[in-house]
Amino acid sequence: MSWKIKNLLMWVFVTLALCGMAWYKLTQPRILVLHSYATDYTWARDIDIGLKRVLDKKLGYKVLWHYMDTKNHPDKEFRRKAGAMALRAINALKPQLIIAIDDDAQAYAVKEFAGNPEVAIIFAGINGSVEPYGYDKVSNATGIYERKPFDDLRRALLEMRTKEDAEMGRRILQLGDESDSVRTDVKEIAAFDWAPFEVTDSTLVSTFDRWKKAVMESKDKADIILISNYRNIYEDAGKQKLVPPTEIMKWTEANSPLPVVGMGGFMVEEGGMFAVGASGFEQGEVTARMAIQVVDKGVVPKTIPQVMPRQFLVYMRRPLLQKHGIVLPPLYEAFARASNNYYE
Repeated sequence: MSWKIKNLLMWVFVTLALCGMAWYKLTQPRILVLHSYATDYTWARDIDIGLKRVLDKKLGYKVLWHYMDTKNHPDKEFRRKAGAMALRAINALKPQLIIAIDDDAQAYAVKEFAGNPEVAIIFAGINGSVEPYGYDKVSNATGIYERKPFDDLRRALLEMRTKEDAEMGRRILQLGDESDSVRTDVKEIAAFDWAPFEVTDSTLVSTFDRWKKAVMESKDKADIILISNYRNIYEDAGKQKLVPPTEIMKWTEANSPLPVVGMGGFMVEEGGMFAVGASGFEQGEVTARMAIQVVDKGVVPKTIPQVMPRQFLVYMRRPLLQKHGIVLPPLYEAFARASNNYYE
C-alpha cells in the first residue's frame, strides 16, 4: 500500500473520529443544575454532593452548573438581576432538563418554563407550595420539597440531659433574621406541636446589635434558643454590609446564657453546638434519580410523584455540649460521626 493511500486512510479515520466526537457532544443530554445559593453554603454544597453521587455515573450526560448566590445578596434588585442572568444561561444552553434548587431559582427564573414541552423541570428545596410557580398545573415538573425536621429536633431536645440527669427547660425562643425563608420557618414553627416544649417567642432581627440584644435578654424568656437562619444580619440599620455568619455564630456561642440549637448543619459548621437539619444529600440524590428517569426513559415528569423528604442529619460540637453540661445518648454522636458532622 502506497504512502498516499495510507495518508488518505489516516485522514479519513481522523475525520470520521472527529465527526463522531462532535455528533456525540451535540447529542449529549444537557442538564442544567440551577442553584439559588452558592457553594459556600453547606446546604448547596451537600446537594451538589448528592447530585454527583448519582450523575457522575452517567458519562453520556453534559451537566452544567449555575449559582445565583442570593443568600449572600438578599436584596430584591440583586435577586432580579441574578434571575435575569439565570434566564440568559437557560436560553443559551438550551438544556433538556433543569434541576432547580430552592425557591429563588423557581421564582426568578425557572417558573417561566412551567408547561414548556422543550424542557423538563425537577425542583428541590421548595419550602412552601409549588403553586406560586405553576408546577401544580403542568406536566413538565416534579421534584422534592424541603421541610425542616421539627419532630426529630423535638425528640433530640427530649433526649438532652444535664450531667446531673436533669431535663432541659421547656421554653424555646426562636431567633432568626428577617429573610423570606426565615419568615416561612416562623409559620411552620408556629404550626408545629412542640409539646412538651413551648415556643414562647419568635424574634426576627436585621442588625447585629439587635441580634446581640436578643441573645443577651433570652434568659428571661426561654430555656433554649432555636436558631433558624442568620445570613441576612447587617452591620447596622443602613443595611449596606452583611456580618459574616461565622462571626455571628461564634459571638452567639461565646455570649449566650442559654444552650443554642439549630435547624441546619451550617450552624454547627460555623461554630454552633447542636443542630438537626434536612439532608442536602437526599435532595441531590432524589432529584438526580428523577432526572435519569426523564432523560433515559422518557418518563413525563408529572407521572413521577412529588415527594417529601425522609432523611435528616445530626450535627454536634463536643466542646460546646460540654460547656453547657449537656449529655445526649451515644446514638446521636454515632450518627453525627457517620456523616462527618461531629466536631471535636
